Amino acid sequence: DRIDPFAEGPHYGPVLEPFVAKVVNAAVMLNPILTAPTDTQEDYLRWNMLFHTSDCHRITESGQSWVKGRKAPATHPRLTHIRIISRTFPWMINARAQDPKVGVTCGEVLDAIFAYLYDDVAEKEYDRMSTLKRRQVWESHQHNRSNDPNVPGGRLGESLKRLDWLGPSSKFGGLMTNIDFVKEHCGYTLPCTFELKCVQGY
Repeated sequence: DRIDPFAEGPHYGPVLEPFVAKVVNAAVMLNPILTAPTDTQEDYLRWNMLFHTSDCHRITESGQSWVKGRKAPATHPRLTHIRIISRTFPWMINARAQDPKVGVTCGEVLDAIFAYLYDDVAEKEYDRMSTLKRRQVWESHQHNRSNDPNVPGGRLGESLKRLDWLGPSSKFGGLMTNIDFVKEHCGYTLPCTFELKCVQGY
């Protein structure tokens, strides 16, 4: 029988460092559950990235937090870590495997995104913003701390957080391979680097 390339557990092939994957010219595929949904796709993740990953749900698991596939490998072949960039924010997120024998999992990818977005924005990062972007981020900061049920509210605290950069595009739209954008963002082709789509709704 053919083994599912995204089967859970430590027994299904090697776990590669990104630079090794590049050297051996590995054709890295993302786990379909992490990818941007298509018009015909009947199974994908819905998650408002302003909230904890426990609020994420898989549309085939109605009524409960995402369970099935959290521990599945994020890629094939499996990798020790992946990098995530986006057109919505200027940073790079590193999602690393807690268990080097398993490789980075789908759950670890979302956990890395959540943890990074909940970090405070450094003053020098704010100072580099254009006047227009500062206004947009400040408006988002105010809204995210309001009593709107679709935002976390006052528990975010007063400090500016990276999630305030998202504005209305706070929904997880999936990861995708985009070599041209990686070159544009990083200045060169960085292996095992994927684009995060941030969307306004589903």
